[in-house]
Amino acid sequence: MAAALELMSTQGLAPRDRLPFWNELAQRIAPIQVEAIGDTPFQASIARRRFRDFELFSPRSSPAHIYSRPGHEGAGMLNIQVQHSGRSTNHTGGRTSVLEEGDVLVYDPSRPLWLDFDEPTQAIVLQLPLATVEERLPYLRELAGVRICGSRGPGALFSNMVRHAWTLIEAGDDDWAEALPDVIWPMLRMAFPEPTTHLDHDRRATLRRELFAAVDADLCDPDLDTHRIAKRLGVSARYVQILFAEMATTPSAFIRGRRLELAARRLATPGSATITDVAYAVGFNDLSSFCRAFRHRFEVSARDYRAGRGRRLEQLDS
Repeated sequence: MAAALELMSTQGLAPRDRLPFWNELAQRIAPIQVEAIGDTPFQASIARRRFRDFELFSPRSSPAHIYSRPGHEGAGMLNIQVQHSGRSTNHTGGRTSVLEEGDVLVYDPSRPLWLDFDEPTQAIVLQLPLATVEERLPYLRELAGVRICGSRGPGALFSNMVRHAWTLIEAGDDDWAEALPDVIWPMLRMAFPEPTTHLDHDRRATLRRELFAAVDADLCDPDLDTHRIAKRLGVSARYVQILFAEMATTPSAFIRGRRLELAARRLATPGSATITDVAYAVGFNDLSSFCRAFRHRFEVSARDYRAGRGRRLEQLDS
């Protein structure tokens, strides 16, 4: 079953109620505060779609000043912003950039941000779990605030892909959308190549890669825990906890997330085992806990997820 496209808007609210409503809503998605600019009544909307490895959301807003502070729960995420329409000035990661239509920017919610736009704008934001980013593109966080041109080169390919994909999703033409997680990472690597100054031999980066490998090696063992990982790496359990804390997560949360991703892949495979068998096979030792965690992660039950993916495959084959 495809995830629903959520839509939230200030439409229908009295002008005086719109900004308070919007700020309350924004805190659920990102660590930001919004201040309206100009005399025109504030208006905004946001559409949101969740995928297996990330989320896409697209805010539209009348002129505003937006700022954030670190320390919010969103610090466990990394955002890739594509300027879909309008123009904005962004300051984050110690850098200030002016984004024209199509330009792309990395935003790290653990760092302060401010942005201004004096015309109506729309952005498309790819929200990635920081732990997954550290595993796949460990240097990406270093590029916070670096503007990627959306009108030429690899940046244009990435930007155009995201913008066109979002246009189709908004139109309801999303039968292909579940394949997006499989292509987004190589597209990101192309748009954001590893800096030549990056120190690949950095001890912490090396340990993070070893950390992910250690988790994957014993992922389906229900007894996998911090001490097992630490023993495999030859470090203390406390050091393992610190490595995960740097990615704004914990060992148990990361392990649970990896198991749920593996379960989702297996449930999407035609002729897969029962949900109970899949739950136990990926390392859960309690079916009800698995079902609750799966619904929380994917916003759909495991049964409906498998049924929906099965129908989608039948549609593609027909």
